[in-house]
Order: sequence, then C-alpha cells, then structure tokens
Amino acid sequence: MKQFKLETNYSNNNYLREKLYPLFETVFGIEVDTFKDFYARGFWDATYTPFTLFHGNRAIANVSVFDMPLVINGEKKIAAGIQSVMTDPNYRGQGLMNSLMNKALKYIDSKYEQTFLMTSNSDLYMKFGFKIVKEYYFTRKWTHTAAQTESSLIHLDMFDSNDIQIIRWAFANNKPSSSRFYPINYAPSFYLNMYNPILHEMVFFSPELNVIIIYEVDDGVLELYDIIGPELPSLEKICSVIPFSFTDINIYFSPDLFPEEFEAVEYNDVDYLMVRGEFELMETPIMLPIVAEF
Repeated sequence: MKQFKLETNYSNNNYLREKLYPLFETVFGIEVDTFKDFYARGFWDATYTPFTLFHGNRAIANVSVFDMPLVINGEKKIAAGIQSVMTDPNYRGQGLMNSLMNKALKYIDSKYEQTFLMTSNSDLYMKFGFKIVKEYYFTRKWTHTAAQTESSLIHLDMFDSNDIQIIRWAFANNKPSSSRFYPINYAPSFYLNMYNPILHEMVFFSPELNVIIIYEVDDGVLELYDIIGPELPSLEKICSVIPFSFTDINIYFSPDLFPEEFEAVEYNDVDYLMVRGEFELMETPIMLPIVAEF
C-alpha cells in the first residue's frame, strides 16, 4: 500500500478528476469522452466524493460516495449512495477495494444513517453489512385506445440546449412520484443514464400536463418509468396523452399516490439494490426508478 497514494474529495480538481476517467473505461467500458462531456455539460454531482488510490499519476482503485436524499414513508432523509466501485484488473487481489470501502464507510458513518448501492455482485458487499432490498414493479389492467389525432408529446433530447432547460426545470420543481420511497433529486444519475440510447428515447414532455413522462409501450403494455414535474397527474390523464393503445400498465416506482390498486411483482434484474443500516421498508414492495439507478 505504501507505493499507492490516496486522494479524496477532489471532484473540483480538473487534473485528478480526469485521471479517474480512464479507470471507468478499463473496468466498465465507459469511454473517457463520455465523462468529459458529462462534466462539461454541468451534469456532475456536486456531492460526488471519490476515494481513489493512485499509482503514480494513474488511478487504480476507487470507491465514491454521494448524497442521496430520499422520501421514505413521507419523511425526507439524507442517505449516502456508493458508486464507482472499481479496481484496475492489474491491481486486483491486493485488498485495495476492501481498504477503500472501509475508508468510505468510516466517512459515511460520521454523516449518514443509511447507505445504498447497486451491484450485480451482492456477495461482495454483505461482509460490509449490506443487505439486498427486494424491488417490485406494479401492474394492473388498463384498456387505452390511442386517439387518432397527432400526439402532443415532445421527445426531449438531453443534448439539445433547449430541451435540457426543460429537463433542468422539471427536476428543480419535481414533486416526488411516491411518498413511500423516492429519490428527491436524482438528476445526475438521470443524466448519466441518458447516455444509454435506449433510455434516451423514452423521455417526453407533455405540454398539457406540464410534466416529463418516461415511458415506452411494448407488446400492448404501457411501461411507465417515472413522472418528473411540479405535480403528479392522475393515471387517467397520463394515459390520455400516450399515443399508443395498450391493455396493461406496469409502473416502475411505488404507485402509492395513485388511488388505483396495483399488484406488486418482484423485479428481477442483473443489478441489486442494497442497503446498510436500519431500513423500515425491507418488507414493503418498493422500486427505485430505473432512470435513477446508479
């Protein structure tokens, strides 16, 4: 460990921050130019706190922490999120991740009550006290016949200067889509997810409802991923602006603010949501919106 140097809380240091980007490309295949663009567009999370080991001027292992404000059962809580856990393959097997995770958790324990992360390898984090939070999507029958008139929905392009102003406005004025479990401000995660062209195609603005609707219709099913804006419209109003017919709705956030009844179905994905610390919703069906995943 003596040959490695620990750097932390350096997001505003352009030189060190840009030395972290190649590690993302090495471990996750995310190109360096993606993060350069992400930062240049002002999408970087101001609370992002990396704990990084450098070998010379090369970042070789990292664990990052960020503020994760949530609504949990109607109350605002500031939890911590952990992301960007990565070690260069040439430096694995030396306990670097364990060392950085312990440093990050010591920092977290001084400021936060709960910690969340997402991973495809849940066993790796159980030794640090993390537990899997089962996620559910919510489904019901709903027959909707699309109107014959042209849709009023406007597809939003995050890389368009006018469209991004709408997105920023919607997040700045967003009313949570759930009072049970919902990330209060997940804009940085949303922006990074929008570099995925599949998710990017699902973002629409409704001038009638004054909200962003993130959705797709697949094989006669409305897949509703989130609503972002100052008021959560009724389900009837949301469906009325969708320009496709469908017979079922799947909602990927807790639908407790809608009066309609839904069936909870366990959501199976390659990534698990995990929590460390007391979490009162362990036995309650909940869902972190897909576009908020980190």
